Amino acid sequence: MKPRDFLNFLKTKSGKLVVFGAVFAGGLIIFSVLRQHHTPTEVAATPLATNSVSGKPEVVQTVLRPMQVFNPPPPKTNQPSPPPQRPTSGSTTFTNSSPQPLPVVPSRQPESLTPISLFADSTAGIPRPKKLSAAYAPFGRMIPCETVITVDSSSMQTPIVGLVTENIFYGGRLIIPAGTEVHGTAQTDRQRERIAGNTSWTLVWQDGEEMQLKAIALDREFDNNTNQSGWAITDGSAGLRGEIIKSDNLADIKLFAATFLSGAANALTEKQQTVFGPINSPTLNNAPFAGAQAVLQTYAQQIYDSIQKNGFYVRVPSGKQFYLYVLQTIDRADASFGGVGITSETDDQSATTSKP
Repeated sequence: MKPRDFLNFLKTKSGKLVVFGAVFAGGLIIFSVLRQHHTPTEVAATPLATNSVSGKPEVVQTVLRPMQVFNPPPPKTNQPSPPPQRPTSGSTTFTNSSPQPLPVVPSRQPESLTPISLFADSTAGIPRPKKLSAAYAPFGRMIPCETVITVDSSSMQTPIVGLVTENIFYGGRLIIPAGTEVHGTAQTDRQRERIAGNTSWTLVWQDGEEMQLKAIALDREFDNNTNQSGWAITDGSAGLRGEIIKSDNLADIKLFAATFLSGAANALTEKQQTVFGPINSPTLNNAPFAGAQAVLQTYAQQIYDSIQKNGFYVRVPSGKQFYLYVLQTIDRADASFGGVGITSETDDQSATTSKP
């Protein structure tokens, strides 16, 4: 092989790999030769020194010294303190500082007050039973009443004003006399063509006393309306039965006509079939029918809303008989002037004299 070919071989990748292997093998040979000629130096271990003295065995010795009785100094007074006692023979004392006087402790220390203990009232959340007066009536009394004014359901806040027609006794005591006013608020009950009332009612006595009651208005129907005797089958049902009055007799006809014309306009509109179903064709002929259909649907919806809101209402005339079914215990002592508790002695005396 010529030297030039050898040099060209070394420039190739295979030649470079051969050169790297030769250099690496030569390095390993040199490292092994140096390692064999190197001798490790031994480190002499010296034993640690112990506490032994000249190798002699240890001897335990006990030293006893006489104890000196400790005498505390007396409390500091105006008289000079006696000189300190001399120590006895054979005793050793060491004083590195001057003696400090002990604090003066008074003969009688003040008594320490015990801390205040706070305890939660376990009966705070428990309602206390109410004490009833002698004049009371239990739950479920039915008070016969009669309306004074006409009750109209056209307004949601129509008041119900009536008078008690019969005296209410219990236990031989007069609880609610006839002529007591009852006041409530009406609510529309269109399903049964009646006027319902709220459960909050106010009784007003003739002397001005007031009392809040929870009660339900029940209808009172007589078997014979001529002389108002007997009880009909609907007597005692909830709500006040009245007369239905329509505000617009042609409202139903208008609603039917508007709905019919809207459907006719939808039927006359040209359709075209698509993958999603039939849709209105975007032609000039369909424009009037589409506009008429939208207008008629809006008009029909307005008529329907008007019928639901103002189409008819219930009217209960004055003189209508009804009951108040009381949902609580009636205590005559709860009645007060102005709807609040009696504060003055004059009012208390007048209330005492007016109550049976």
